[in-house]
Amino acid sequence: MNRLSVPIGILVVIVIALGAWYFAARRTSVPASVQTQSSTTTATTTVTETPSQTVILDPATVAANMVGSWQSTDDPNYQIQVTASGKWTDTYAGADASSATQTGTYELFTSANPDKDFSGVLVPNVVYLKVTENKLSLYYSVQQANGTNFQISYLDRGNTLSFVKVK
Repeated sequence: MNRLSVPIGILVVIVIALGAWYFAARRTSVPASVQTQSSTTTATTTVTETPSQTVILDPATVAANMVGSWQSTDDPNYQIQVTASGKWTDTYAGADASSATQTGTYELFTSANPDKDFSGVLVPNVVYLKVTENKLSLYYSVQQANGTNFQISYLDRGNTLSFVKVK
């Protein structure tokens, strides 16, 4: 007798036993005389969704709406002043030694009229802001500029600066 015939024989018996068990389990069914009845209750909730309106900003509207004095919503000591002539002033009012004011310029641009020094990816229908102070340029995307709220996102880190207009 071959050394493999016993293990193969055992394997065949196991396969036949599994097959018989499988077919026996499939054939077991509920007798025709047994009926089941179930009831399902469905609750319906009406949801009305207002379509979100995507506000597309244009440079002329942003330029008009961002002019003025703005107070940071995150830091009461931080303010900016924006003029129609392109002047940008950052002011931080801390203790005497920590108070600081920096003045520079700003420019708005889009993917249709890009800034020559910007090396990032420009997305259509987004207004970008370049603020230059002391030969250092910082780039932002304008998130909101409606004359009451001004929100910009710093492109290098992604943090958002939010301001409210100072009356």
